[in-house]
Amino acid sequence: MNLFTVIPEELFSVLASPNRKLYADALEILYESYQDSLKIQEESFYMLLRNRLEQQLAQADFEDEDIYEEELRDVSGRARFLIRKLYSKKWFARERDKDFQEYIIVPNYSSKILEMFHQLLYGDTRKGSLYVFSTYSSLKIAQETDRAYDKMMALYSAYEHTDELVKLLKEVYHNVRRFFQIQLELYQVNDVLAKHFDDFGENVVEKYIRPLKIKDSVPKYKIPIQQILDEWLVDEVTREIANASLQEGRQKTFNEAYDEIRKMIFKIKDRYDTMEEEYLEEIDRQVRRYTRATTLKIESLTTHDQNIRGNVNFLLDKLAEPEGEAVAEGLQDCFVLSQQGYLASRSLYHRREPVQRVKSAPVVIENEAVDQEAQAQMEQLLKSRFSKQAVRNFMLSQFGEKQVIYSNELQLGNDVDYIMQMMALLRGGDQDSFYTVEYLDDFYLEGIYKIPQIRFTRKEGNNLVRGISRV
Repeated sequence: MNLFTVIPEELFSVLASPNRKLYADALEILYESYQDSLKIQEESFYMLLRNRLEQQLAQADFEDEDIYEEELRDVSGRARFLIRKLYSKKWFARERDKDFQEYIIVPNYSSKILEMFHQLLYGDTRKGSLYVFSTYSSLKIAQETDRAYDKMMALYSAYEHTDELVKLLKEVYHNVRRFFQIQLELYQVNDVLAKHFDDFGENVVEKYIRPLKIKDSVPKYKIPIQQILDEWLVDEVTREIANASLQEGRQKTFNEAYDEIRKMIFKIKDRYDTMEEEYLEEIDRQVRRYTRATTLKIESLTTHDQNIRGNVNFLLDKLAEPEGEAVAEGLQDCFVLSQQGYLASRSLYHRREPVQRVKSAPVVIENEAVDQEAQAQMEQLLKSRFSKQAVRNFMLSQFGEKQVIYSNELQLGNDVDYIMQMMALLRGGDQDSFYTVEYLDDFYLEGIYKIPQIRFTRKEGNNLVRGISRV
């Protein structure tokens, strides 16, 4: 692709000259002039240049420019030179009307470039709500009619609006990134605050992000848009829209029209499926990072500001460091300083130094023969002393003739009695247990033991004889 088959080769040479700022201002005036007119009177354009750029024209150095001597004499001649220069570099064309007056015509390529320059200077006037709501409203209106032509026009409009919305979201994302670089070049607190609240707040947040979040959010209209498009994916409806597109002359064959309609529908649906995750959430993260960076910079500039407060903060920070005594001695000629100290709860505390764990050789454990007889004796002791029957006999002895007893009435003379009580609690839930257990919201102390208050109740039909029956 050769770009200079579309635009003149020397078009941008004026923006690379020493007087590029002057030419840039002249191009901005050219952009403003043709906004309300199909063609511009050359004399009117000359008067605008002369009046608005009078000071810049008087101070400009045209030594290396191909300016005529008579043009260099005064501001009027220099304004004429600007027109001649821009015309020679093909920024505009001339046309003589029937009244024999010269008119300026802005070509298509020049119009688009000037539009881009203006947007870079003053921001884009578009808003996200325009595209989202326009997509929904056009599809909704077409859905309520039976005309295939209306559906076809609404689909093309929705497709274009969706593409424009994606482009806008990309611009917003990169615009937020641009503010990071701007903040790096600011060193005054007031400048940082003005750039954040006036420029970023109005031209980014209020203009783009807020409408997409509140007034016309993508999540609000995503489902209705996709539901309408799903209904249009029915083969019969798609064919009707394709026929309307073919009659409009947008494609050469029906198959091409049919394929294009389906691709457009799927493209819009996919865009709205991924728009939140790929664009909106990423923009939110970028805004949070920018806001956090701006806050930290404001704190830094406020603390280290070159005024009395900043100097005092700096001195206090230095005096608090280990070499603060040397700093204090150096200030004795200016200030009368004395050192004071105090003991706090952590004054004698030293942070434990982390120790890196060193891998050592594994310890070999030798397998020793287990005394089978000793193990059997230990198991037999456990089974006999705290067996189910032993716990039952213990509780029968504690109940006596009573129907209800409490845990503070149980025998507690040693560790064995304590273990028996714990075992009694566990056995209280067995089916063949002759008592039930009920926990009360209280505790009591018995020597070194803290025991919950529990009610033991004998089940109906259980008596002593039945209670000591064989398990």
